Amino acid sequence: MGQYLSFGIAKSIIIDKEGYPKEKVLKKIEKSIDLNIFNQPEETEKYLILDLKEDIMEKYAIKFIEEQLEIAEENTEEKISNNACIKELENKKYAELMEIAEQKKYLNFQFLEGCIVTNDVSYLTDGLTAFADIIIFLSDGKIIIECYNAIFRYIRNQIIKNSANPIKTAMVVSITG
Repeated sequence: MGQYLSFGIAKSIIIDKEGYPKEKVLKKIEKSIDLNIFNQPEETEKYLILDLKEDIMEKYAIKFIEEQLEIAEENTEEKISNNACIKELENKKYAELMEIAEQKKYLNFQFLEGCIVTNDVSYLTDGLTAFADIIIFLSDGKIIIECYNAIFRYIRNQIIKNSANPIKTAMVVSITG
């Protein structure tokens, strides 16, 4: 087992409140996450849990993945094999998408549960410790972690800046494994 540099869409984000009230946690994360694409947050004593709205996943996820894979695979032969994946995933309901992701049928559509996405690693939550259940659509590795803070921030910001897709702020760049 190793660690991989992975790009994915957060299906769920679990944020350690670190003693802050819910409102303060939401204020800290709203700069980098569009809260409108998530259901109302669930709150436990220790965590705030954001779940991506099912209709957002159904309507926007596959198109977003297709956009990102086109950028990553420009001028490569990998595009052909990913077209089959995209075609199968189009027009699927949320439950069907999750089933396919959990089966790990496609290299570029795999579910990973409990991935750490702290601010040090992915710049998702403005300094708060967070975990995410993500659907990985691009992964490369194995890597030895050094210091990727600046590159992760750059990559995530570029993707958000260059996409009009509403699901873009659910984008996760992290090291997994």
